[in-house]
Amino acid sequence: MSTLESIFAEKLLNVKAIKLQPSAPFTWASGWKSPFYCDNRKTLSYANLRSFVKIELTRTILENFQDVDAIAGVATGAIAQGALVADTLNLPFVS
Repeated sequence: MSTLESIFAEKLLNVKAIKLQPSAPFTWASGWKSPFYCDNRKTLSYANLRSFVKIELTRTILENFQDVDAIAGVATGAIAQGALVADTLNLPFVS
């Protein structure tokens, strides 16, 4: 696991955004079952974590996608983060 992944995982665990239920899996909107759930909305409640997510998403986009025209965020957990990144990059946001 890379350093960034470890740091991000630790931050999510610290705010209890990650839930593990191997004996009673979560059912995602797609119908898939999963032993874990990550509530990305929780990242919005913590200013330092919110900034970290915004900065790292922005950095990753700039490093990997040079011709970005817009940023999109999907329900239920990425609309706010997408809007923050779009604002940082001065790009349109779509949901």
